[in-house]
Amino acid sequence: MQNWEYTKIALNEVPRRGDDIDLLRDAGEEGWELVAILENNVAYLKREVMASASETAERVSEQTGQRASSEVASVASDASSVKPKYRDPATAATWSGRGRMASWLKRKQEAGEDIGKFLV
Repeated sequence: MQNWEYTKIALNEVPRRGDDIDLLRDAGEEGWELVAILENNVAYLKREVMASASETAERVSEQTGQRASSEVASVASDASSVKPKYRDPATAATWSGRGRMASWLKRKQEAGEDIGKFLV
């Protein structure tokens, strides 16, 4: 499974070193892939997470002169640290209790079983 980190660059607010194209090219050399440039001149970029989210966000921050928005990376790192709240003893499937209810637990609930007995 690939984890992505995202950042955005407000092209209107970046100090002019040359051209916007140069800035985007430099980001591409560092592994960033352009996702979109919106009408308000904000460029959204992504790259596969290889280092810790804080290290890469700090590096991007230094280069662009603004705070990096690595929401997906932080969500991905948070998701891996969340412990399971529910476990199916038959299949060992788990659910953290966050987000949409796991399908195996939903089926048990719809069958009239008490989901409290699946708490870890």
